[in-house]
Amino acid sequence: MFWLLSTLHVCPLNVLLAGARGAIILDKIIFYSLLGLLVITLLPYGTVEVWSTAIWELLVLALTLLWGIHSVINKRLEIVANPLVWPMLGLLAVAAIQLIPFSSGPRRTITYDSFATFDAGVKLFVMILFFLLFSTFVNSDERRRKIVTVVIIMAATIALIGIGQSYLTKLIWPKGSFGPFVNRNHFAGFLEMAAGLAGARILSRTIKREKLMLYICFLILICTGIILSASRGGFLALGGVVVFLGLSSIPTRAEKSGREGAGKSVQLRFVAALILLVVMAGGAMLLTQSDELMQRFGNYQAEIKSAELADERFSRKELWEVTTRMIKDHPLLGVGVGAYQYAYPRYDQSSGILRAEQAHNDYLQIVVDAGVVGGILALAYLIILFARGFSFTQTRNQIHRGVVLGALAGCFGIAVHSFVDFNLQVTANAQLFVALVALATTKQSEEEKSRAANELSVYAEYAR
Repeated sequence: MFWLLSTLHVCPLNVLLAGARGAIILDKIIFYSLLGLLVITLLPYGTVEVWSTAIWELLVLALTLLWGIHSVINKRLEIVANPLVWPMLGLLAVAAIQLIPFSSGPRRTITYDSFATFDAGVKLFVMILFFLLFSTFVNSDERRRKIVTVVIIMAATIALIGIGQSYLTKLIWPKGSFGPFVNRNHFAGFLEMAAGLAGARILSRTIKREKLMLYICFLILICTGIILSASRGGFLALGGVVVFLGLSSIPTRAEKSGREGAGKSVQLRFVAALILLVVMAGGAMLLTQSDELMQRFGNYQAEIKSAELADERFSRKELWEVTTRMIKDHPLLGVGVGAYQYAYPRYDQSSGILRAEQAHNDYLQIVVDAGVVGGILALAYLIILFARGFSFTQTRNQIHRGVVLGALAGCFGIAVHSFVDFNLQVTANAQLFVALVALATTKQSEEEKSRAANELSVYAEYAR
């Protein structure tokens, strides 16, 4: 946030409050601060420690304060209505209910640990603010392109550093196994979301020819990082991204009505999407010459039978069995948002010798934390996300369509990975996921649609 403080120092308050000029300045400050958050949140090991999470929360709250000042200057609150905010607010309401003392016994609340649930509620509230800020201020194709470009470059850089850490030494993040991430699965989770953006950017036909090879190189680096991480969930998620981008090449109504021969063109893009990304994944394995991923897939059956993971403290099979028992005992409102690790020892057969902090499955996690109510909210969230996102792909604006498809592909990848990991409980990954959700589901303004229509002829001429 140093750029924010320096800007405020250079621009006195009377300048900021000078009507339209001040609103424009604040608008730019908030946008570039959101862009900066996507970068700096990665640096302190994905922002998973208490101190780094607290700083991230304070930065988002500071941006919310600037948003308030921006509204005062404009004499109206500019907020983009996005229905995805309602399931998030619903989960926040569940956390609030879990904190209400209903009895006077040793456990007065629904949650097993009030502080943990309060802390998780604060983090969820701040994430909602980030989502609203992102939806409101990332409000043009130019800004969306900047966000996509920064995320792709950032992911390629992290992948390159992760590759270097594997073969050389850990100079930048000594505690990180792959880049700033301690866990290989979280490293792969971040990259797979960026892979969706990069793949859609390449297939969108809106990149100048001289930049196309650069984006292809970025995608190769990202795929290489995922393969080298030897994350089985990450590899399966990358496959999900490949399939998603291939299927998304099916012609839209706008494409069918826009020109003759669209069917053949889209079929070629469908085949090209699959070939391109499959070759990327296979080439990454050849370039790294790493067989660790195949070994981990080969050991999967043995790990299931022995109920022990080769490189983790817990067996997912045991975790999921225990989590299922917890859900049966707390079906409606769960054990408390963020309180899983405090409820787990009561069900663990090791009598507290080992304690699991996550269920290693984000879908089971939401149900055990917030009960059936939380599960319904999560299901509604996913349905609204993809239904609304796909409706926004029915446009002749290739830039906007490419951004939406890339964001949806990244969301689909992390949704696949979430069956076996807890990426959405890592602040950096959860923040990127929320940013992709905003990119995929934020409606274009009428002014933006008009501007895009004027630019369409230019891109059509370029495509020819």
